[in-house]
Amino acid sequence: MIAILISFVLSQSAASLTGVVVDASGAAVPGASVTLATEGSKQTTRTLADGTWTAAVPSGADTVLVRVDNPGFAPVERTVRLPAGPLRFVLRPEGVAEQVTVSGDASRPRLAIETSVTSIDESAIAASPAQRLDDQLRMVPGFSLFRRTSSAVANPTTQGVTLRGLSASGASRTLVVADDVPLNDPFGGWVYWNRIPMAALQRVDVIRGASGDLHGNDALGGVIRLSTRTSRGAEAWLDAGSLGTFRGSAYGGASRDGWLGGAAVERASTDGFVVIAPEARGAIDIRADSQDTSAMGWGSAGEGSFQASLRGGYFNEERGNGTPAQVNGTLTRWAAAAAHGFLGGGVWEARGDVSVNNYRQTFSAITDAARSAERLTALQWVGSRGIDADATWIKQTSRAEGLVALTTREMRANLDEASISVAGVESVVTRTPALQRGEGVVLQGRIDLTPRVAFDAGVRSEHWRLSRTDTDAGHSLGFVEPRFGASFRLADDRTLRVSWLTGFRTPTMNELYRGFRVGSTNTLANDALKPETSWGPEAAFTMRRERWTGRAIVYATKLDRAIYNRTVSVNGANIVRQRANGDARTVGSELELEWRAARAVSFTTSWAINDARFTSGELDGKRVPQVPRASGSIGVRAAAGRISASANLRIIGAQFDDDVNSFRLDAGSIADGRVAWRCSRRMEVFGAIENAFDEEIDTGRTPIRTVGAPRMARAGLAVRF
Repeated sequence: MIAILISFVLSQSAASLTGVVVDASGAAVPGASVTLATEGSKQTTRTLADGTWTAAVPSGADTVLVRVDNPGFAPVERTVRLPAGPLRFVLRPEGVAEQVTVSGDASRPRLAIETSVTSIDESAIAASPAQRLDDQLRMVPGFSLFRRTSSAVANPTTQGVTLRGLSASGASRTLVVADDVPLNDPFGGWVYWNRIPMAALQRVDVIRGASGDLHGNDALGGVIRLSTRTSRGAEAWLDAGSLGTFRGSAYGGASRDGWLGGAAVERASTDGFVVIAPEARGAIDIRADSQDTSAMGWGSAGEGSFQASLRGGYFNEERGNGTPAQVNGTLTRWAAAAAHGFLGGGVWEARGDVSVNNYRQTFSAITDAARSAERLTALQWVGSRGIDADATWIKQTSRAEGLVALTTREMRANLDEASISVAGVESVVTRTPALQRGEGVVLQGRIDLTPRVAFDAGVRSEHWRLSRTDTDAGHSLGFVEPRFGASFRLADDRTLRVSWLTGFRTPTMNELYRGFRVGSTNTLANDALKPETSWGPEAAFTMRRERWTGRAIVYATKLDRAIYNRTVSVNGANIVRQRANGDARTVGSELELEWRAARAVSFTTSWAINDARFTSGELDGKRVPQVPRASGSIGVRAAAGRISASANLRIIGAQFDDDVNSFRLDAGSIADGRVAWRCSRRMEVFGAIENAFDEEIDTGRTPIRTVGAPRMARAGLAVRF
């Protein structure tokens, strides 16, 4: 279930590479295949009885791609800058039906040939023109956030992730985890993208397609997995630019006598911009700004076959939402522990995490059509806590593997609200205490029927109870989520995979109990909401040649009881909506292509086409809001000597902002670019520009039109040790 790839760059050397390959317990792995690839050259060696290996490096090579393979383990890839010293690779058991290939620079592909996974490694993250992670992920086919707005200025409650057109509201239909710790807010399911310092990221894997059998709640559209660095060394990024944008991000790691540890910290801020479209702005409209601080630390050690790790972090954010009276803030503290070892001929792993969150927000109403004044209408405070724990046992043989897991998750929150009258009188604070708790059992299996045909299947049985703890009102929910898949290796460079996928999502406490106001639109909660469930087939064909890799995917997904914001009444500019259930479906396709045109030049393109519509009730045939029919991206990365550059073009199709398809958000495109100069082995200076042509992108209609970020330029430096 869990594929964790760890590599350690320990020192510097020359003309040959040496290393050691061990398993999760620290034991040597003999006979593992180690492949070294450079431009026009590839050689393979195998590890000796003590797990060590040595291989010559062609003269003149600056980098080499090292890949370690061994049956029953997840492969590990690492691009190594030369000269380099002894390398240490730790192999972990291959997660059932979740093989991940790491992506990266121009010398290696970013598409996994085995599964529907797109990966972005640390070098691609650092070289991206976009400063924030959510903006970088928009290059992945089908990835979008509610109302197309960057996390730099968007209200966090709108930062729900959409994959494959499974959207109807701001809630996330995708599970986002960092080192297996959920980043989805316990109360509302939205994601704080800056919670993990960017300098600490090693890789991001976007696993598209429902995976309720493996990941449980929230994984209707897929899973986004962030993996943080565990290597020795240090790195710091510092950049600033227009719109008052600033970021400082740093990482450091060390090891001694079997102990590994590290820490990362980041501070980011922006003065933002006015989100109301120019034709509707008034005196009350000011820039939507944000400031946030994140920090995390980790440590791990082991004895014999037992290994354990501890992690923890802190996140604090303050935001202005576009008028003087509208603000929100978040404070999060989290901790996690994990351990693994050998048991009964397999590998066991146990982990748990806890997060404590405090969120506050103000709401206002504009008092005149000219938008010259506002008044406060409501105050909200949310205190929430999320606890997750699971235990997993994986058994592998040369041709088969199996997994058994037990999981539990608890989310508890207090929603405090106070309304403010027209006269400015604040009401008594009311409290809504809520609890959601679920327990599950997971079974997974995979068997290689032949060297070219593999079959995998899994099922998850989960029980949830949703309740208001002050009234004992609540109900129990049961889910059984199966999955079936088969992979056919048609040739060494061609794979066909067909799957039947299912997923589920319980309504969040935010959807059940919290109303909110955006502009002139007031959205009401609904404590009678039912859970969403999804099911449908997927077929993926991947082809990999020497210089290019391509993948085409088709899928159909039925979303039963989709939660959406139903329009109840329209009175002039004032709109009332309420969360409701309705059925929907999406039929779509995705295309990804990576072409390595030369040793230091690569092109990527990705496209998603979705026909997402409601299929029941008064909305039958209407398009699902916030889902464009087509979207895509084109990217290029190149290097020449000390100079490197990248450029991206994102194309966003037209979509609707509401359930009845009255408010259309026009199509648009955004071009970004970045140029860097490596002035020494350890230092790089760079300049970047986002929205280079200053395109005005529609982001919402509330019903007043809102727009995305204007052109933003920045410059900075990166230092690595």
